[in-house]
Amino acid sequence: MKKSFLAAAGCLSMLCAMPAWADGPYVGVGVGAFNIGTGVTKKTVTGGYLQLGHDFSDHVGAEVRFGSSGQTGEEFTTQARAKVDYFAAAFIKPKYDFAPGWTAYGLLGLATVKGSYAELALPKQTKTRTGYAYGAGVKYRIADQFTIGAEISHMLSKPKTDAVNIRTNFKGLEASIFSINAQYYLY
Repeated sequence: MKKSFLAAAGCLSMLCAMPAWADGPYVGVGVGAFNIGTGVTKKTVTGGYLQLGHDFSDHVGAEVRFGSSGQTGEEFTTQARAKVDYFAAAFIKPKYDFAPGWTAYGLLGLATVKGSYAELALPKQTKTRTGYAYGAGVKYRIADQFTIGAEISHMLSKPKTDAVNIRTNFKGLEASIFSINAQYYLY
């Protein structure tokens, strides 16, 4: 986990040191539906994230994200509960302006996800996993310093477990995210 945060901090420091011809650094937020997979089931909950990024050319940018999700299931029921306690992701962001104000982009990178899993009679289990992350989206520049967008992304591979083993040996989570987002450019 420490290595993931150091990698994200390194990416962020590189973002802040980009040349003056850049489109600019930005901060943003995203909210949406997190489809959380335990390896046995998939459930959808709401969640959100903070974005810190830099578009350092017309065709390439980079971004780091930090976020979490709500919890699946309900307390004091026999239903299992899973949650993304937090995630940190770093992306390279290839992009293409396809119409005035419109940009399509891809996301390629790494993510660290700390997930938790609990059932009524069993103690809560947590697991942190690091792996690949990818996605695609579109954004529209509504003003000089503001953009809004929508995207779909995925973090990590499906955990290898079954309905019996997950109760005592939780292997972590995967997450597919559909989100809407907004960014403020700092230039």
